[in-house]
Amino acid sequence: MKKIILILIATIMTGCAMQKKELSPFDRFLAEVGKAGSQAQKQALAEAFYASLQPSTYPIFPDDTTYIMIFKGEKDTVGVLGDMNNWTQPEWMTRIAGTDLFYSRGTAPVTARLEYWFVFGKNSLWAVDPLNPAKALNGFGELSELAMPGYEQHPFFAEYRSGRKGSPEQLKVHEIDSRALGYSHTLHVYVPSGPSPAGGFPVLYLQDGLDYVEFAQVPQMLDQLIASGAVQPLIAVFITPPNRFQPGMPNRMTEYGMNEEYVRFFADELVPFIEARYPARRSPDARLVAGDSFGGLISAFIPFMRPEVFGNGCSQSGYVSFRGDSLIKLYRETSRRPIRLYVDVGTYEENVGASFLPTAETNFTEGNRRFNKVLREAGYDFVYREYPEGHTWGNWRRHLIDALIWFFPREKP
Repeated sequence: MKKIILILIATIMTGCAMQKKELSPFDRFLAEVGKAGSQAQKQALAEAFYASLQPSTYPIFPDDTTYIMIFKGEKDTVGVLGDMNNWTQPEWMTRIAGTDLFYSRGTAPVTARLEYWFVFGKNSLWAVDPLNPAKALNGFGELSELAMPGYEQHPFFAEYRSGRKGSPEQLKVHEIDSRALGYSHTLHVYVPSGPSPAGGFPVLYLQDGLDYVEFAQVPQMLDQLIASGAVQPLIAVFITPPNRFQPGMPNRMTEYGMNEEYVRFFADELVPFIEARYPARRSPDARLVAGDSFGGLISAFIPFMRPEVFGNGCSQSGYVSFRGDSLIKLYRETSRRPIRLYVDVGTYEENVGASFLPTAETNFTEGNRRFNKVLREAGYDFVYREYPEGHTWGNWRRHLIDALIWFFPREKP
């Protein structure tokens, strides 16, 4: 009997050993370096491993929710700063002893898409990851993209994944003076090809106009959305705020902070200006105002204030916590407006604008969850979405597609 028990124990132990998780190639490499006798041997292993990394195999994914990033170079410290740490404190990489190779291991949801930079020391300038060919853009330049294994890249942006800007070349340019604001704006207008339908085209009005052109590639996106039959042909108006990327005033913050003069400009001056020059459908349900961040705030405010002009609003990562949730309180405490809304936000937006916004207002994820609750309780016709992404143009360009399909699906013949 004792012999049988020993055999059973041995069998169980053998089974456990067989089920032991196999080391990933990267962890096998670490083990080999640890066993190497000299620094020269360690460095030779590091050189060979680094040379083996290809764009198709980097970043390294030992499993669906783990990523490993690598840097090679003679630096004292290397850090990863990005969506994964809310752009606050870098995650400092580990230097592999005896080599000039650094690595960082992290986890994220399988469908996450994050953006990041490398930093070299506490006060150093940032740099893109030299191993990573996938890049995104914002007003500060290029960022590296970390797309987890379950993230689905949209084919519309294949040619832009290396950091290429969208082009305004096909757009018509106008200057519009505003009596409500006392200064002018530059507009870029997209008009779909082909004849206009009876009654005209629906119109998309976008805040941060040139940003949506360059960083979100919206004109090129619209060409493909319309050609594929995913949405109705539509006109798009890109409104760029004054002093873009400059410290002067007025600017996007003075305009988008629930500014009622800006609402008057939009509803009483901009819409008539466009509809006098283009074959636009003249009804609230055919007009959509959309924007990101501060632009998302004003894009939810304009339809609320002027539903007889704008029947639709799209807030992407909207700064709805502005001034102690002023917009949310407005929606909660006032009778429901006859408008439709599309609201989305990233789950990596918990500390947006930490260097210049009030601390109580920087958690955009939670702010939009509060907005979602109020909209649901008030009975609005709306969509609310969260994505495992950050406060980035890569997030907004991908999910603007979802919003446009919801607002303006192709009409069946």
